[in-house]
Amino acid sequence: MLTVIGLVVALSLSQAAPVATTGGIAGHVTVEGGNTPVPGARVMLLPMGRPNGPMIGGPPQAITDQEGRFAFDRLAPGEYRIDAQKTGFAPMFNPGTGGRPSTVQVVAGQIADGVRVQLQRGGVIVGKVLDPSGEPFTDARVMAMRRVNGSAGGAPPRFVPAPMQGSQQTNDLGEFRLSGLAPGEYYVAAMRGTNVLGVTRSAAPPAEKGSARTVPATTYYPGTTDAAGAQSVAVTAGAEVGSLVFTMQSAPAFRVSGVVVGDDGMPVARAMVMLVGDPRNGMFMGPAGNAQSGEDGRFVIDDVSAGSYRATAMVPMIMNNGGIGGAAGSAGVGATGGIVSFSSSDLGRSEPPAEIVVTDTDVRGVRLIVRRSSQ
Repeated sequence: MLTVIGLVVALSLSQAAPVATTGGIAGHVTVEGGNTPVPGARVMLLPMGRPNGPMIGGPPQAITDQEGRFAFDRLAPGEYRIDAQKTGFAPMFNPGTGGRPSTVQVVAGQIADGVRVQLQRGGVIVGKVLDPSGEPFTDARVMAMRRVNGSAGGAPPRFVPAPMQGSQQTNDLGEFRLSGLAPGEYYVAAMRGTNVLGVTRSAAPPAEKGSARTVPATTYYPGTTDAAGAQSVAVTAGAEVGSLVFTMQSAPAFRVSGVVVGDDGMPVARAMVMLVGDPRNGMFMGPAGNAQSGEDGRFVIDDVSAGSYRATAMVPMIMNNGGIGGAAGSAGVGATGGIVSFSSSDLGRSEPPAEIVVTDTDVRGVRLIVRRSSQ
């Protein structure tokens, strides 16, 4: 009888104290150079490689309390990179400054306590954009850019948006404020934006009959459309660089038109066509224009300035009784105005975008081919 009781007690103890399979992290976020807490910061954990256990959903996240504290539990063992963000502070890991990520090792059954994360107060660039007549240029999209050296093979330097720095739109006075910048050299660029109704600023009508229409062109501080002539702005931690004033330049406006067809050669209606600047030319500025194809598959994109672009077409996904259908892809076939042709017969791969070069005239006859999904 005593033997049976001892066995029952042993089984109960083993069930009450299971072996821990997860760990945790706890710590504080403070301002760099001191112990001032940073409340309301978003802290994220990014696995370095594959965690030694399941991770359901996206990266774990937490918001710091009034004392700057954060905590994570039930973490799969492994190494994690800690990233903390808050408006007005520079990003923790900025490749442009050579910074290194902060990592923590999570061990099963243990809490990595006392982790200290420091955020650097970001620098600020403020200024104003004017139109050619000297009036405020409202709703312009302004970005702080970093110059990145070209890769091997003679590729030219290019501009990329500053880490964690979304574009800002100028207000009714043409003013902009770019915050949360890490120390370093920046180039400020302004381009056409959208107004409160979401409408892109269109080209100006011809000043005289027979003259060309013009469109606001991407302009770099201190007021040039040539990236080589852009002037850098030095930013230091927590400091504000002000009084940047420059005038938005204009350029002739052209039209890009063509047709979207399926791999069977038939027109594709309601396809979304997107025109973006070619990043190989040294600039990433997002969409340059878009349109939707009509019932005959034809599309027209107006107000395009001279330059090199990439065109893509996508058919929106449609739910039907057979599942989800759609298509995506692009190719330029025998078109005029500097189109470079692409083709692909492998339906399992996305096609490269069509390359379009706009010089001094409209580009017609662009042919975009979308491959219909087999699912």
